[in-house]
Amino acid sequence: MTPERLSARLAELYGLTVAEAQPVNGGADNAARLYRVTDAGGRAFAVKSTASGSPAGLVVPAALGGRYAPQPRRTSAGELWADVDGLRLSVVDWVDGDTALESGMDRARWNAYGRLIAALHAVPPDDTLRRWVPREDFEPGRWAALFDRVDAELDGLPRDAHGKRLAAMWLPHRDALRAVRERTIRLGAKLRQRAGLPAAVPCHADPHLGNLMVTSAGEVVLIDFDDAVLAPPERDLMFVLGGGVIAAASVTGEQQRWFAEGYGHHDPDPDLLAYYRGVRVLEDVAEPARLVLDPGSTPDERETNLGYVADVLSPRGLLGQAR
Repeated sequence: MTPERLSARLAELYGLTVAEAQPVNGGADNAARLYRVTDAGGRAFAVKSTASGSPAGLVVPAALGGRYAPQPRRTSAGELWADVDGLRLSVVDWVDGDTALESGMDRARWNAYGRLIAALHAVPPDDTLRRWVPREDFEPGRWAALFDRVDAELDGLPRDAHGKRLAAMWLPHRDALRAVRERTIRLGAKLRQRAGLPAAVPCHADPHLGNLMVTSAGEVVLIDFDDAVLAPPERDLMFVLGGGVIAAASVTGEQQRWFAEGYGHHDPDPDLLAYYRGVRVLEDVAEPARLVLDPGSTPDERETNLGYVADVLSPRGLLGQAR
């Protein structure tokens, strides 16, 4: 969708007069295009068009409310998104500020982060959420299959420089990665059969500190709900308990206590935490490795994704946490 066509569609569907539309690069959704759009009054919005995923990333923050998440702007017909040429077009309030990774987290912010996740988990799963938000099925087959594909390809010892560097990272950790894969498959089967699991609640599914924004007013809000899911609370709590997910921003015991001051008491289920960490290992190591091995990836893309693999395999990384 060209900027000109985007502006015309926003005027038609949202009554939005576009003064400026700037493309925003980055993000994991390769089927999406994101723009920072400023209207005639100077108000900024994040405008996204995508052909993938579900509308959960709009439905959940709308249910959560504006205190904790940027709010979708409704179309002139009152809808949370518009279907345009096979794409889902959405307009969401733009958040000015820095990520918590950039600005840092003190006790007050950890408390606020805990309150935010507690408020999200307290949202009742009404008919709208049950219709549009996927439900946890404890089936890790997609990521296990991708892991197996990459693992097998590395047996061929790639000849290009990036592939060789990937193999040098991967092969010393192969046994540990395979052990996590097998345990995750077993835990998924166990959880699919287990009675008495915690109730499924709305979860962000990726609430790391890079998706937590600190606004100019000092408030914390959560962005990027595209992976939202109805799941046990451990789906989100994994990002705080057990060291977090990002190696460069591992969560200390003191920070976990600060988070709990805001979130409230919860007895975490060890099987759920282990399962979710295992799935995250498979996803975070296999998907970037696939892009490193893809001959269609640019050198910059390969370099960036090598960094992602290195993060998972680092001494404080997610593989060690899962083990």
